[in-house]
Amino acid sequence: MLRDWYKAKKSREIGAQGDLHNESSNVKNYDVIVVGAGPAGASAAYFMAKEGLDVLLLERGPFPGAKSCGGTSLIAEHTHKLFPNFWEECHCERIVIQQAYWFMTEDSLLSSSFQSMKLAAAPYNHFTVKRRSLYQWLVDKANAVGVSVHLNHHVTEVIFEGTQAIGVEVSLPQKSRFFANVIILADGANSLVGERSGLIPRVSSQNLALYVKETIALSARVIEERFNLSPGYGSLIGLIGYPTAGFNGTGSIHTFKDSLNINVGMAISDFAISGIRPYELLDRIKNHPFIKTLLIGGKTIEYGGSVIPEGGYHAIPKLVHPGLIIIGDAASLVNGTHGINLAMWSGFFASQAVYESKKSRDFSVKKLSLYSTLLDESFVMQDLKANAKIASLQRDLPYLFDLYTKIANDTAYHVAKVYSMPKKAKRKFIFKKITSIQPIFKMASDIWKILKVVKG
Repeated sequence: MLRDWYKAKKSREIGAQGDLHNESSNVKNYDVIVVGAGPAGASAAYFMAKEGLDVLLLERGPFPGAKSCGGTSLIAEHTHKLFPNFWEECHCERIVIQQAYWFMTEDSLLSSSFQSMKLAAAPYNHFTVKRRSLYQWLVDKANAVGVSVHLNHHVTEVIFEGTQAIGVEVSLPQKSRFFANVIILADGANSLVGERSGLIPRVSSQNLALYVKETIALSARVIEERFNLSPGYGSLIGLIGYPTAGFNGTGSIHTFKDSLNINVGMAISDFAISGIRPYELLDRIKNHPFIKTLLIGGKTIEYGGSVIPEGGYHAIPKLVHPGLIIIGDAASLVNGTHGINLAMWSGFFASQAVYESKKSRDFSVKKLSLYSTLLDESFVMQDLKANAKIASLQRDLPYLFDLYTKIANDTAYHVAKVYSMPKKAKRKFIFKKITSIQPIFKMASDIWKILKVVKG
């Protein structure tokens, strides 16, 4: 066991030829150092190396995705534009042909679902993917075009010369310094490197969500029978209401080839206020009467948690500094729960800005600001702007998901139930039931607030 632990912690360098050897020099000046080998960092490294830049990718884990768990959905069109026909080389679990939302109370479930074989045609719509497979594939692509990858290298802070970023400091056991013309921070949500270096303010607990995940093994045949799927096809199901115990938040179920991923989370500040432990949210989902039956015979093979920035557009920090760019989750470029595609595109835009800076030997804020310009012109920033008021809406209406899920389920129950009363009397009865939960003028006020946010 000790030998395995030592092997995992030992620093590793994956050179351009894919070999592993001990670090021999740390005085070289690279074109770019990328901190973090997630989707944003690996994508940035890949596109810069393709343009001929000398790139060093530093990852604190023993392998890409070491701190991640479970899986997610990948938007096919966005990924296809960066990596054409990516599904032919990246290991994807299932082609998503069913997207659904389940509005849940303790004993009820009101569903909205769409399923179509049109979604099964190339270039497809969504794929489910395991995070570690995706991260490893991206790093392998970067390595194949010449990126030097150093694993088990924990960057603690940025080195400055005046205000110009010129390198990074790596903690023990390496205790090394690496230098480059440009530093790209892609060290994930709650970027401690950016915070320690005075580049990013401490993220508020209201703007950070904690998600917990559990992967449950089931055979492909059982998954396809229980979710009414043909072999190779999958479902994405959003869970709203009961799973987050009265707080605004979301859950989800992703179907993989031979497992399911249950995912649920809410703002860290709500965990602190409520005293709810993260695993209790997972238990609420797994023990719900209409989900419990889907999991019969399943075996937990993995569980974990992750932090996601959910502050939205107004929580985005300053992204460009002299000799430095911030991308991905470190830049709070997450739209709702969608982050991977935004991360990869932010890495691509950063690569274009760095390449232009390299050509002119100008690594100033003015030159590197091409990154911000490309982001502003893209779907990444435009979608974030369109949803800019959602975070404040959820703070203004803390009961939004829970209360209106209960009202929707209560209404559906009374509509479905047969009463011994005339239909006109039944309609009045249902109206009184609904307005006893939330007065009609308050509902109208809430709907108006929601419409203003949707309108943008």
